[in-house]
Amino acid sequence: MLWAGQILSVSAARMVNFGFGVWLFMRTHSALDLSLLTGVAFVATMVCSPFAGAAIDRLPRRLTIAVGDAGTVVVLATLLALFAWNGVQVWELFLANTIIGVLVAFEVPAYSATISLMVSKQDLSRANAMRTIADSVQNVVAPTLGAIALRCLGINTVVLIAVLAGLVAVGTVFLVKIPQPDRTAACADGWWQGAGAGFRYIAARPALIGLQLTFFVVSMLSVMGWQVLTPMVLLRTGNDELAAGLVQTVGAVGGVVGGVVMLLRPPAVRPVRSVLLAVLAYYSLGRIVLGMGDGMVEWAASWFCSWACMPFLRGNLDAIWQVKVDPAMQGRVFGARQVIDNLALPLALAVVGPLADTVLEPGMQPGGALLKVFGSVVPGGPGGGMALVFFGTGVLGVLVGLCGFFVRTVRDADTALPDHDMVPELVTSA
Repeated sequence: MLWAGQILSVSAARMVNFGFGVWLFMRTHSALDLSLLTGVAFVATMVCSPFAGAAIDRLPRRLTIAVGDAGTVVVLATLLALFAWNGVQVWELFLANTIIGVLVAFEVPAYSATISLMVSKQDLSRANAMRTIADSVQNVVAPTLGAIALRCLGINTVVLIAVLAGLVAVGTVFLVKIPQPDRTAACADGWWQGAGAGFRYIAARPALIGLQLTFFVVSMLSVMGWQVLTPMVLLRTGNDELAAGLVQTVGAVGGVVGGVVMLLRPPAVRPVRSVLLAVLAYYSLGRIVLGMGDGMVEWAASWFCSWACMPFLRGNLDAIWQVKVDPAMQGRVFGARQVIDNLALPLALAVVGPLADTVLEPGMQPGGALLKVFGSVVPGGPGGGMALVFFGTGVLGVLVGLCGFFVRTVRDADTALPDHDMVPELVTSA
């Protein structure tokens, strides 16, 4: 029930984000404003995540989840009233998105930490796969429904749908029994000490450091591909928006298929090795092949494979952390993970945009130096530089996956660290 409520809530949130983006661009005609709208929420999430993690371990889990969902409903209801009353100013939309970013800092770690209390450790990878299915569903459904609702019914209706979906999500939180870990140690720490406890916990355990650093690089390389997919398809197809949307949709369907397969298969005996195999498949089939492709079939099939690998990657990876980290520490540890993981986004965007525009794209045009080197494997012409981003990040991603197999700290993380329920854990020694 909690999962169903989250699918509805996340899909509605994605739909309203799409609506806000279109509404803002139609009024300001500024791509910078669109970037800033996302950026303010991103920064708010990063800054607040350590403190949110401390709050999650101090407060009842049901309360932290409900506050995140209910807070989003209040923000959206306020915007709905403003839209209906006298319109929304741009600064009000930015303020609302900042507040939502703060609430996201609570929601994501709280749900991750709660899953490990509600599900047996043998089924954690499946439970996490259900979360990736929810992400995939909202990527299939939300943009299409958002565009239809925005065009036919207006922004007010889009926001109203999100408010109603949020209320349903809040209701499911109170209909489900949510266990509570011991909060004694978390309450004994001050807020500043609690905010840093997750980082100290990870730093004290080499296996967790190895996992976190490995998948920070994996995430950064992945973001580079996500950023250039739509521009590449548009350049390759002569600005065919339908083609770009179709590739994205096929990919999200792959995420649903991968999640269903993950649900049906037995739990991995060695989850780290399953994760590393998923990384190899993700970058070889979902990045290298896409960069080498020169048509809709290749792009869509490759993007399908990319998404299909995500449940195996994220489902098993999150399960490792949920099994190895004491539940009383999970809010703080997952808050720290959220900060580190989110750092991959600005770093990737800072690199891939200028690199693609000023070096790779010109170099992959007829007569370009890069085309002479890579032209036999990556087609040149418009979008060729962005295709080279896919090929290059794919090769690097495969190397990272292979390194994971050869670095013992990473490869044996699931056996080197004891499960949290196997030995006494001093959760204050973070």
